[in-house]
Amino acid sequence: MRSKRSLLDAAGGVVMAMFIAGIGSIIFGCERATVTTSSVEKFNDKATEIEFFEDLERSHVVSNNDALHALFIFADKSDGWVTYDERVAEAKRRMWLSDWFDEPSTESAQVGWIATAACRITGIRGGLTMRVVGPIPRYAVRELTHGDILIAKKESQSFSGLEFVDFLTRLGRMSKLLGGDTQDELPVGVTNQLTPAGGTPVKVAPPSGRFE
Repeated sequence: MRSKRSLLDAAGGVVMAMFIAGIGSIIFGCERATVTTSSVEKFNDKATEIEFFEDLERSHVVSNNDALHALFIFADKSDGWVTYDERVAEAKRRMWLSDWFDEPSTESAQVGWIATAACRITGIRGGLTMRVVGPIPRYAVRELTHGDILIAKKESQSFSGLEFVDFLTRLGRMSKLLGGDTQDELPVGVTNQLTPAGGTPVKVAPPSGRFE
C-alpha cells in the first residue's frame, strides 16, 4: 500500500509541476519583444529616410518608435517630431493611438494600433460596424486583411521590418485606388522596389518568404 501511495504521490507531483510550468510558459510567453536600438535612433532626419527604411527592413521586430516614425513619413512626407513622447502625443491627437496608450518606445508595435492608424491616414472606412464605432483595432485589422493589405496577422501580433515596409507599400497602393497620394510619401528608393512599371496600382500576392 505504501509503495502504491508513494507512486500516486509522485505522479501527482509530476502533474502539478507540469501544470505550474505550463502556466509559467503562458505568462512569460506573452511578454512582448523589445529592441535595443531602433532604426529611428540611427536615422532620424529627412536626409536619411532611405537609410531608415533599409535598416528597418533588416529588423527582426518593429518597435513603437520606428512604427510611428514610418507612419508620420507615410502620412506627412516627413516626421516633424523629435522624441518618442512627441510622436505619441501627436498620434493620440490624430486618433492613431488610444488615449491610454503608454507602451515603451522599444517595445514591439502591435498590429492592432498600426491598422487603426493606417485606416485613419488613408480614410478607409470599412463596413457598417467600423463606420459606427470607428477603426478600432479589431475592425481595422479585419478590413485591411479583407483588402489584402494586411497578410496573416492578428491585432496582438507584431511586424518584422520587412513585413512592415511591405504593408506600407500595399497601403500606399490602396490609397492610390481611393484617390489619395500617400504612396508617394514613402522614399522613392523604397516604393520603386515594389511598384510595377508605369506606376499602376495592383492587388499583389505576398512576396515569397516574407511572411511567417
